[in-house]
This record gives sequence, structure tokens and C-alpha cells, in this order.
Amino acid sequence: MGYIQPFVPLYQSACGLSKAQIGIVAGVGSGTMLLIQPLIGRLSDRIDARRPLMLVSTIIAGLSYFAFAHVHTFLAFLLLTIAGVNGIGYLNVAVGVLVGRIQGAPKLAGRAYAGYRVWGSIGYVVVALGTGLLLGHAGHTHLDRASLVPIFTYGPITYLLVAIASLMVPDRKKPMTPHSETSGIEPEAKWPAAVEERSAVDRNLQTFLIAFFLYSFAMGGVISYLGLFMKRLGETPLWISSTFAVGVISEVLVMVQIGRLSDRFGRRPALAVAFLALPVRLLLYIPATSALWIMAVHAMHGLNFGIMGAIAVVFVNDLAPAANRGVAQARLAAAQGLAASVAPMTGGFLADHIGMGWMFAVMAVVATAAAVLFLTQVHESHPTPESLEDRCHPILRPVARLLAAPR
Repeated sequence: MGYIQPFVPLYQSACGLSKAQIGIVAGVGSGTMLLIQPLIGRLSDRIDARRPLMLVSTIIAGLSYFAFAHVHTFLAFLLLTIAGVNGIGYLNVAVGVLVGRIQGAPKLAGRAYAGYRVWGSIGYVVVALGTGLLLGHAGHTHLDRASLVPIFTYGPITYLLVAIASLMVPDRKKPMTPHSETSGIEPEAKWPAAVEERSAVDRNLQTFLIAFFLYSFAMGGVISYLGLFMKRLGETPLWISSTFAVGVISEVLVMVQIGRLSDRFGRRPALAVAFLALPVRLLLYIPATSALWIMAVHAMHGLNFGIMGAIAVVFVNDLAPAANRGVAQARLAAAQGLAASVAPMTGGFLADHIGMGWMFAVMAVVATAAAVLFLTQVHESHPTPESLEDRCHPILRPVARLLAAPR
């Protein structure tokens, strides 16, 4: 993703696509995840194997983005994007399942998944900065089509490395114990009580997915056009890639701690911070007049994806029965896919008709709605979290209560 996220919109713009068309390509491409990812997730649960599907998905994604260098029409970008985002999408779904299965103990799942995400973020930074340096070394500063083609010539090599690595992924079939078939429900529980508790867990998961959709919608509507926003300010490729890299570096700094903290104090306080930080961040983009300002605001990405990118997956794994985690993670990916399908189209329409600044403001309102829904309706998923309220200063206890449980 290190070379895709900062430069795909710029490349499509250089090929003559309008902001609205760029939004449609990204939106429709991601929207197909709603249909494709649940089917792949169900297939992986049925055959109880992820490795072969990861290999195929990686090859499809790599070939799709390699083909970007040879096309320049709206329809070609649309078809290739559908293949690319679904290839990447399944990799995220599969890893969410595998990390939970490898770790096993729910109380340590946050630390395990955050540790995985840290290495993903390091890879992103290396590739993003390498891409910016490649363009800068070649003397490309105008960001036209010819200057951006090398990205899609050499960038897909990373997928070859992923394909090789996927052959070594631990993917042994694992027998399920009676307790692992439920999430937080004791095996000796009476049937009516177990059904009622399972229903409450399902409602909690559904509500979280709605809040997560709104959150991802607000985030996607901005990230899709941040590179174009910087290009309008006259920034160079290295500044653009460095800005995205700074956001990912901040992810790493947060992730190395947030997994451990969520295992101790629960998933909800961490997720609440991410929900509350996003509307503030989106509003801060509006008065930006330089790359340095945007880079400083983008550093808040650590409080967003640094938390949400790791803990949302763990939250879903906490609530889902072990035998159905592939389907549950596919639902999370589908919610994100729906947001990613609607947000770029909405963002492109708003940017074309009312300007970038007002588009950021509208997305901030959506992010605020997501935060309100999460804080008032979503309950903790961790089975035995420590009390955050007991560990903080008395003045901060009302805030701790708000973060820990709905009020």
C-alpha cells in the first residue's frame, strides 16, 4: 500500500480523470468488496485454509497495479481497481483471522495484532519514502503521467515478495474446543441464557459495524484526496510521500503500546480515543496553507489508524465465535468496503462543487456522528478488562467512565 495510497489518485488525475471519476473508480472498486469478501471469507472458513487464497489474491493485486502503467482510460482503471482492492482486501481479512488463531488467548489478542500491524506500518514507510525518493532522484516534480509510470512498474514487485512470504504463513488446521465455539459464553450456560447473551453480542457487533462504517466513510473521504490537496499547494512527490509516511510512523508509535493497553483495560477506551480524534483532525486540515501544516495534522493518523487499524479487528474477534471469525472479519471488511465505495464518490462530488475545505467540514460532521454512536451504544468486548476509572486521577474519572462504557 505504500506506493498506492499516496499516488494512485495523482496518477489517475494525470491521465485525465476528473475528481468525480477518481471517486467513482475508488468507490465502485471498493464497493465490490461487499459482494466478494464475504464469499471468500465463507470459503476460507469452509476449507479452513487461508494460505492458498492469500497467494491467489496477492498475484491478482500485483498484476492489477502493474497494469496501471499501461492504461489511461476510466473503464480500464475501474476494472483493475476492482481486482486490486479485493486482492488487498482479502489479505487483511485473512491476517485478522490468522493472528487471532495463532495467539489463541483473547486476553493477549490486542498485543499480538498490534505487533503484526507495526511491521506492516514499517513496510509502508519504507515503500512510501522509497517511492518519493525514486521520483525525486529522477527529477520529476510536475507529477505528470510519464513521471508517475515508474511507480507502477517497480511498485508491484512488492507483491512478488508478499506472494513468496504467504507460502510460509502458518495455516495449520486447528480443532475447536467447545469453549472456543462461543465468544464470552460459558459452555455450561443454560440454553435460553446463552441464546440471549449471543443475541446481545450480535447487536453490539452490528452497532459497532455501523459506527465503524461512518468512521471509515469520514476517513476515506479525506485520505482519497489528500495527495491532490497537496498537489494544489504545489508540493513535490517527496513531500507528499513523506507526509503519508509521517502518518504511518505515528501509527507505529501508537501501536507498540495500544495493543498491550487494550489487553489490560479493554478495547473500548482505545477505540473511543480514535473516534474522538478523527473529527478534530479533519477540521484541522481546512486552514492548511503548506505541506508542513498538513504533515503535522496527518501525524494524528496514529490516534486514528494506529488504534482503529489494530483494535477494530481484535474487537470483532472478541465477539465472534471462533468457527465463524472468517465471516465476522469479512463483515468488518465489507463495512469498510462500503465506506470506501461511497466516500470517494461523495468526497469527489463535494470537492468539485463546494471545495476541499467544505468537504473536510462535511466529513468532520460524519466523524462526529460516528463518535456519538460508539460512545452511547457500543459495549466492551474484552471478557475481563481492568477498571480504567480506578487507575486514573479523580478529576479524570468521569472521562474514564465515558470511555469504558456507554452513558
